[in-house]
Amino acid sequence: MTLDELGWSADFAKAMPDDPSMRPARVSSVHGVLVDVWAEDGSHTASMRGTMRGAGVVGGLCVGDWVAVSGEDKDVVIEAALPRRTVFLRQAAGERAEPQAIAANVDRVFVVTSVEGDFNVRRLERYLAAIGSGGAEAIIVIAKADLAPDVTAFVTEASNLAPVLVTSAHRDIGLDALRSKMPVGSTSALVGSSGVGKSALVNRLLGEDRQREGAVRAYDKRGRHTTTRRELFALPSGGLVVDTPGMRELQPWSPDEVDSTTSVERRRRRNR
Repeated sequence: MTLDELGWSADFAKAMPDDPSMRPARVSSVHGVLVDVWAEDGSHTASMRGTMRGAGVVGGLCVGDWVAVSGEDKDVVIEAALPRRTVFLRQAAGERAEPQAIAANVDRVFVVTSVEGDFNVRRLERYLAAIGSGGAEAIIVIAKADLAPDVTAFVTEASNLAPVLVTSAHRDIGLDALRSKMPVGSTSALVGSSGVGKSALVNRLLGEDRQREGAVRAYDKRGRHTTTRRELFALPSGGLVVDTPGMRELQPWSPDEVDSTTSVERRRRRNR
């Protein structure tokens, strides 16, 4: 893939270190200290220079980040992370008062919910707050439309918050509209709870079964985790899309709370 197809821009070019031994690459997946990257010469598994681990990248290096790499073949090293254009951050799970980066340099984030017991306006509001603060466009996707006799009520409520798309991966409903929002050179991300159908949508967009799909539990309509890590995919239409594991909880990252001794308690109250 060319840099343009990967979402490269003049702003990223200006931020590259002035070092001929380095070249740009885009993070496609993160496995701890090892990182999969895409560059013009192909895909590589890179290691991070020790001086940049945990430093200078808010929420940690994540899928969609642009980085400067050196080396060839099996000895590719990430030397630096380039400034982000947008980022989707959340408060890290648990009681740690720190951010976690989910996806970076995305044009739009699709918040996927479903008619199968997942739809929750307050949860959608939290997603939209996190997306908006990071600079990306937010779109709500109401999935599994074939499982409801009428989706009008869902659409009405969601439309008060953000633009809405109605989809069914298994009935091929709304997929063309979804594809139209992922043009060549753009990057999108799908986020939402487990079992809402994110991976099914990704598989249909890709035209092949690349991601495992799981069903929701019958007794509580909650999904099981089938996607285990955030990963970037290239669509046949030319756009890029990030699939993400389901999130059991989401609180937008609030840096103003970091220095407050009552921040954890405030988050607990919000989660009730």
